[in-house]
Amino acid sequence: MNPGGRIRRLALPGAAAGYAALLFGATALLQQGLFERDGYFHARFAWMMPVRGLSRAFPWTQLSTWRDRFCDKEFLYHLLMAPFARIGDDPILGARILSVLLAAAVLGALAVVLRAHRARAPLAFALLPLAAGGLFIARLGMIRSHVLSMLLLVVGVHLLLKRSVRGLFLLGFLYAWSYTVPFVLAMTAAPFALGVWAAGGRLPWKLPAAAALGAVAGLALHPYTPLTLETFLTYVQVFRLGMQGAGTSGFELGNELYPYPLAVFLDIYPLLAAEAVLLAAALAGFRRRLGADALGLGAAALAWFGLTLATPRFAEYSVLLVAAACALVVRDLLPALEARLAARRWARLAGGVLAWAVLAGFHARSLTFYAWYQSTGAPPRFFTGACAWMAANLPPGERVVNLFWDDFPELYYDGYRQTYLWGLDPTYTIREDPARARLLEDLRLHRAVVDGPRIAAAFGARYLVLRKARADRFPEFGGPGFRRRYGDDRAVVLELETGVTPPGRP
Repeated sequence: MNPGGRIRRLALPGAAAGYAALLFGATALLQQGLFERDGYFHARFAWMMPVRGLSRAFPWTQLSTWRDRFCDKEFLYHLLMAPFARIGDDPILGARILSVLLAAAVLGALAVVLRAHRARAPLAFALLPLAAGGLFIARLGMIRSHVLSMLLLVVGVHLLLKRSVRGLFLLGFLYAWSYTVPFVLAMTAAPFALGVWAAGGRLPWKLPAAAALGAVAGLALHPYTPLTLETFLTYVQVFRLGMQGAGTSGFELGNELYPYPLAVFLDIYPLLAAEAVLLAAALAGFRRRLGADALGLGAAALAWFGLTLATPRFAEYSVLLVAAACALVVRDLLPALEARLAARRWARLAGGVLAWAVLAGFHARSLTFYAWYQSTGAPPRFFTGACAWMAANLPPGERVVNLFWDDFPELYYDGYRQTYLWGLDPTYTIREDPARARLLEDLRLHRAVVDGPRIAAAFGARYLVLRKARADRFPEFGGPGFRRRYGDDRAVVLELETGVTPPGRP
């Protein structure tokens, strides 16, 4: 093999991956805390994996389905992180390293796939997602399993374009072991097949069927079978509640689940919206001049874009697929345009310079948005001092009330010697104990009387922990029924003054 040719083949994906590594590596070095607080959960869980093994008990969330029926829906992600989490004394260091590598791998793999399928300017289209919107950049750099899912989906795009039925089955199986939503690949293959069918010929139904059957087989042969089914049903409920909105469901879920108003969506993802409109216009206006691959991937990209409008959690898929679909559309349409401009080299050069300028401009805008999120929304850990006090003064495994479910990842990270009520998502508690889930939500939102003995009796606990800024909203904490046992400028621990006997180790 020609060494020069090999270097040229590696240069483009290396450039995309290298830029991502520099971007997210610099973020990891400069950040004091995490923008996405769930990363603390993943880092600690991976750190504990060698000791816990495949345990189906998760006592750290006492009031949830996880307490006795825990299923690690992101098993391969945590397994991949486990050796990284043992780097140094703080598991978050290794988790950050892995997140940088995964983000770089996503863009590098996209460049490889686009080049393999003869896309023009594959580096530009591989970097196009970084210009789609600042929140996408934030999501690409998160310590969460959807980044691994993004990498798997890029591989899936390659398999779809190659019509590899066996490969899609195996990747679908891998998805079920790696990510919360195991049918992402099947949800991509279905509109892809319809787009290919629209190009003429037979419907390639085996592609989505293979991806779906692979996911089903992965769930059936999962290390946590049969709890995989219950976990999947839980997330169906998550999205159902999210679609209803907090006002209708009565519970506030993660912000990523609620649809943005159109004006907000356009402010966050201006280039993505423009790409989607242009892609739809190209698919409709030039359908006869486009190949089956472009039509198929275009249909899949627009399907995910529609889902992103419904719930922005899916932006990571629509951004990647829209960029890849645009690359194939340009690949199919550009030869005719180049033939017409063959004698006008200046026009082609100007077009290339303009395209890179637009890409750089939108990327700079996205970076401004991203920097705001990372600086404003990434404070240091809140509970380091409070958890140290609980570890020194409370029995191992004692149950502590956390009114706010989004505090759990940090409590679990720094205070894994104690146990708590709910965390990561209230849906687990809604399914386990709807009445007490409602009480927790009402207490958190001040819709119920905040009374120390009542809280202690309802949840069988002696102590309550929360961020200081949140504690300041509850004047009741300074009255009878509550005794402040620990406090700093970030968190407080309150004793619930009652005769409740601590449950000890669950």
